[in-house]
Amino acid sequence: MSDSGYEIKPYHLDLLPQVVSLLSHLWGDNHDQNMSYFRWKYHDNPFTDSPLGIVTLHNGKVVGFRGYFATKWQISGEDSYLTFLSPGDAVVDPEHRLKRLSVIMGELAMDEYEPKYKLFFNFSASKISVPGNLRMKFIPIIDKYYLNRENLLGLMKFIMTLKNKKQLYKGKITFGDFGNITVSDSPKPKEMAAVANGQDYDVRKIKFLQNEDFFRWRFSNKRKKYAFYYYLKNNNITGYVVISVSENNKRGYISDFCADDSVTIEKLLAFILTMKHFEIVSIYNYSLTDTISPILRKLHFKTNSLTRIIERREKGEVPLFVRPVKNDYSETDCFINGLDIRKIESWAIKEICSDGA
Repeated sequence: MSDSGYEIKPYHLDLLPQVVSLLSHLWGDNHDQNMSYFRWKYHDNPFTDSPLGIVTLHNGKVVGFRGYFATKWQISGEDSYLTFLSPGDAVVDPEHRLKRLSVIMGELAMDEYEPKYKLFFNFSASKISVPGNLRMKFIPIIDKYYLNRENLLGLMKFIMTLKNKKQLYKGKITFGDFGNITVSDSPKPKEMAAVANGQDYDVRKIKFLQNEDFFRWRFSNKRKKYAFYYYLKNNNITGYVVISVSENNKRGYISDFCADDSVTIEKLLAFILTMKHFEIVSIYNYSLTDTISPILRKLHFKTNSLTRIIERREKGEVPLFVRPVKNDYSETDCFINGLDIRKIESWAIKEICSDGA
């Protein structure tokens, strides 16, 4: 496909060096880190046969890229699986912006991926990209924001960091065994998958597949730092909480959690707060379930915390977006086995589903 001297086409391996170089506009100037991250995110993804992305070329040079992050899902109670794509990592060379190239790449992705994939799920839209998503008929299903548990010292440092852009403190995570709880910097894919796959759902939902391959791949992301909190009974892991750790450990984001019962989840979260590994602990509102919501209230996580008020003023709050991959979709395309993809109630999701987690 060509448009005004531009060639728009699917990504292939020969373009890897140019694409990673272009992504420095989005990811920073550490080329080796960017190359490792790109290979992990797109080439090593266990849910696709090949990397998924659309590129724009001008005179043979890559000047635009849109990547698509694959995840696998199933309807609770059913054995079949569906692979959905999350659009992200959209970048255009500064000299070629304001030419609708990102939109054109997105339109080609619909044509390219419709035969094999059913749904786009955009976890990482920004305030700037919202109008473009709406023009491309993405459907907002919930405004995302964090619930926060903050202490006064952490809040003061958070505010001061925003003002002077300097890291004012560095926390320390204490790893080791603490009775029934183990704190580790390493995932346990087999054990975590056993806990996740043992979960029952009272109602039908579209839920994220968390098998051993997923856990092994997901936490090999070198750009992220994670802390793993495991709960053990009779030397077997019966629950876990995964925290995505911010720079200098100033904040912990609850990316994933799972347990045989709600008491285990409460014990793990209470332990994390008691240990004071983070001065602010956060969880996305779309991660809430009937099980964890009362626990968060009991542990004083707040919807309208000062941290949220500040972040809403600084960055705004943007929705999760979905849309069928089909270019000209209809009402019936918004249903998967009777579940309406436009309703958050149809989904069982957590932050670990996101391409940015």
